[in-house]
Amino acid sequence: GLQEDDWTTKQASIEMLGSMSHCAPKQLASCLPNIVPKLTEAFSDTHPKVKGSAASSLEEISKVIRNPEISEIASTLLQALTDPSNGTVVALESLIETEFLHAIDAASLSLIVPVIHRGLRDRAATTKRYGALIAGNIVTMINDPKDFVPYLPILLPDLQSVLLDPIPDCRSIAAKALGSLTRSLGEATFPDLRPWLIDVLRSEKGTSVERSGAAQGLTELLCAGGTGLVNEVMKDEILPLIDHPKANTREGVLWVLTFLPSSLGQSFASLIDASFPALISGLSDENESVRDVAMRAGRVTIRSHGKAHVDKILPSLEDGLSNEDYRIRAASLNLLGDLLSTLAGTKVSKGDIDTQEDIRQAERAQAQIALVLGPDTRKRVLSGLYLRRSDTAAVVRQAAVRVWKSVVSVTPRTLREILDSLVEQIVNALASGHPDHTQVAGRCLGDIVSKLGDMVLPEIMPILKDALYKGDTYTRLGACVGLTEVIGCSTKEQITKYLDILVRVVEEALCDDDEGVRKMAASCFQNLYSVVGNKAFDEIVPQLLASMESGDDHSRARAINGITGILSIRSKELLPYLVSRLVKSRPITRNQASALGSICTVTGGSIHAFFGTIVPALLSELTDLFNVELDEDEKSREEALRKCVQSLCSSVEEIGVNALIGEVASKCSSDKEGTRKE
Repeated sequence: GLQEDDWTTKQASIEMLGSMSHCAPKQLASCLPNIVPKLTEAFSDTHPKVKGSAASSLEEISKVIRNPEISEIASTLLQALTDPSNGTVVALESLIETEFLHAIDAASLSLIVPVIHRGLRDRAATTKRYGALIAGNIVTMINDPKDFVPYLPILLPDLQSVLLDPIPDCRSIAAKALGSLTRSLGEATFPDLRPWLIDVLRSEKGTSVERSGAAQGLTELLCAGGTGLVNEVMKDEILPLIDHPKANTREGVLWVLTFLPSSLGQSFASLIDASFPALISGLSDENESVRDVAMRAGRVTIRSHGKAHVDKILPSLEDGLSNEDYRIRAASLNLLGDLLSTLAGTKVSKGDIDTQEDIRQAERAQAQIALVLGPDTRKRVLSGLYLRRSDTAAVVRQAAVRVWKSVVSVTPRTLREILDSLVEQIVNALASGHPDHTQVAGRCLGDIVSKLGDMVLPEIMPILKDALYKGDTYTRLGACVGLTEVIGCSTKEQITKYLDILVRVVEEALCDDDEGVRKMAASCFQNLYSVVGNKAFDEIVPQLLASMESGDDHSRARAINGITGILSIRSKELLPYLVSRLVKSRPITRNQASALGSICTVTGGSIHAFFGTIVPALLSELTDLFNVELDEDEKSREEALRKCVQSLCSSVEEIGVNALIGEVASKCSSDKEGTRKE
């Protein structure tokens, strides 16, 4: 009858609906969800008697309310139904302020739900918050929660809409309301809710705000189902999506990890091992929004569970410090700073730490960290943190310095305390074979040498020496990098004190079989020469020459490697001495000829200055062997001389070609046939 145009028919229909308030309680509970919405619609009718009948019918319904608290505010609720624009907020505030001591009956529910419905659809954020808050709480105050089920088709779409609201408070309260409904009515009552939430998380069209709301709602829904449901859904459905090709899906997963730790409480501990690698992966994502959410999720996890589960969180952060992606290293440092601050009860400063209060705070932080982590773990963590101060990426170095200053008050003292652990990490990084790790370790080693000097040198020198004598190729290369930094950062007095060890170690590296090691050793020799001058030549070169002229092929080859390595960087100083040593004595032996040929290959830009000495000597030697019956040794010597000539001619650079041609041409008029032929 309410659909008829005749107002009298409408009026009679409304009066009949109002009379149904006198039905039995069970009948009333099933009828009111349909009756009250129809009565409220009648208030929009143009005929005043229809409106009056609707008001009278609602009053009849209010008379059968058995809840005394609702009876007291029934007039306010009726006013909200008859004049929604002015009465909704007042009615919602009255409901929030009311202290309920009795269960809410079906008649009360029929008046409250339409008010909540209007509140959730209001444009004002405060009104939506009130509506969501009451919707979540009221279901816990009903005698039979099933009385609320008929109203779900009205309220659930509204709560879903508020869950995606731009206002964070609205989303949060709507999510809690969904959790409360699920807890009271069971998830089976909402079969489509979880799939809808996951679809929003994965939606390409949705915004980051909407994914945040969906994640919050999903979190509350899962928590309402218990820890078992959370573990099952997270491990089987949510966490596998972290590798999804779509950035919006990966972001949705991380939003869930942002809200789950604080909502689930200590029960989240079982998920830390599975979820933290996903967070670390998100920190290096190519999408900036995903990286931001991953950082937020990591900080929430640390803030919620850092103290209680440091043993689960710390290993992932330590692994992140040495990750190849600089973003993960920087983010891991920031999260490590948050973790250490949580353990110490301090904050990571964003600026310089210079005041006395900051220093005292760092002292307290360090003591508390040592108490929580234990001495060995503290040394390992601080060593990894200090190592990152020498990182190849500026953003990582800055983060490391900031975190270090927040927990360390006196750097030299702390370095002395953690020196054994720090040196171990440096040596491992030097021997890793990874170029960046080796470079970072070398820089760090130079840094601690400059800070601690004589304290660290006696400990590090034997380690580097053993690495060069006994290590594999990567270890030897790393040792050279470390040695270069040690020499570069030490004072002349310190170098002089350890010169005997240094020259033997550098000599060993210069003679190495691996070209990369020899190249790095040449840089090491350059640093040594810049500090002690010609003493570096005096200590190393005679030993190499003696080995070069010996009969041991292996020793001779290593000595030639060492000589050519030095010549590649200091040919101007060393070449005159070598040429004189190798050419002036006659006859030129096979070993000397081989050595001279090797020298020519690395000094093509400067050897021409000595053509006046070298070319005549070689031609003279070959002339003496012309038309002479040679034994095996002489044949071997001749072959070495000719190879030396070939190396000389093929290695000379453009600047020395004229000198070479001129020197050879001057011998063409020699009266000796052998000289002219050669």
